[in-house]
Amino acid sequence: MSKRKRSRKEQKVYTIHWPILLGLTALLVAVVLLMVGVVRACALPGDALTASETPEPIIAAPTRSPIPVDVNFTKVHRTTVNVFFPDEGEIREMLLEEYLMGVVSGEMPASYSLEAVKAQAVAARTYTLYSIQHGGCKTNPKADICTSSSCCQTYNSEKREHDKWGAQYAYYHSVIAKAVMDTAGEVMLYNGKVIDAMYHGASGGWTENSENVYTNAIPYLRSVESAHEIGSRQTGQVTFDRPAFVERVNGARPNAHMTLENLESQIKTLSLYPSGRVEKLQLGEDVITGKTARKIFGLDSAMFTVELTDTQVIFHTKGFGHGVGMSQAGANGMAADGADYKTILTHYYTGAADRRIRHLSGRGPGPLHGGPGAPRSFFARKKR
Repeated sequence: MSKRKRSRKEQKVYTIHWPILLGLTALLVAVVLLMVGVVRACALPGDALTASETPEPIIAAPTRSPIPVDVNFTKVHRTTVNVFFPDEGEIREMLLEEYLMGVVSGEMPASYSLEAVKAQAVAARTYTLYSIQHGGCKTNPKADICTSSSCCQTYNSEKREHDKWGAQYAYYHSVIAKAVMDTAGEVMLYNGKVIDAMYHGASGGWTENSENVYTNAIPYLRSVESAHEIGSRQTGQVTFDRPAFVERVNGARPNAHMTLENLESQIKTLSLYPSGRVEKLQLGEDVITGKTARKIFGLDSAMFTVELTDTQVIFHTKGFGHGVGMSQAGANGMAADGADYKTILTHYYTGAADRRIRHLSGRGPGPLHGGPGAPRSFFARKKR
């Protein structure tokens, strides 16, 4: 009896509390799922982004294929020019069209419409030959022309083209080559002679009569409307503090006797040309031309207005350059509207005609010098 009672006392009974057990199990499962989520989020951060938050891939702009063009200068004509390179201090004999490749590249953006670039090629070729016939290069008398924009025309070497165009070099170089080769030998004539084919960046809406910028009234350099201009710098602004402006004026024009007091009454636009460019500007006790004002104040154009604030004098300009001859931005706008290069040229060079160079095999007297056999312009009867 006693042993049986002792065994019963030593026997333990365990009771399972099901609600508590189920709660602990649910908590454990939640902790495990949370840990798995954290691990995945750390390992794959991109998976946490929704589709709308995923950054768009950066895709490089495709490089345009070059325009097919046969660049063989010997197939057109063998006119050569002696070109002075100031940076190298040497003169090189080059075929005219070869030289023009660098000029057109330097003078007009290759991104302009092809017909505008063709117009530039003809203008640059004409300007080159006119310059040679009228004194040649002033920087080096032994040269016909040079690569300095301050003397002749801007010139881009092949290295400069690579630096400027980068990955688009092949395409833009082919645009220049196409423009030069398609117009090879073509020049602008007036009354049978090569014209002074001046050009500029942008006109501000109207080009200028030659005598309003230079000395002579030239019949083919008349003011014409240039309504649709694309490219170049259309507007500009030059700002001076009032003391700096007064100092600039008195330094350049001692007779102005300008003072800071009553400055508003000392600055007045007296007259404008029909194109909208300033003809006469009063500065203190002096009167200057708009052309002179452009030089003194470093303005883009002589088409400007003057604004005075409490502390500053501000010039607001339209157009870029002297405004005579062909507007490059205007040529680009005309090309965008469907005009070909001949239409562009005859618009800006009133009464001039484009003709192909004839019988030129080198430098010296020939048809382009106005001698016997010089081709007559078919616009000669319109001489004004």
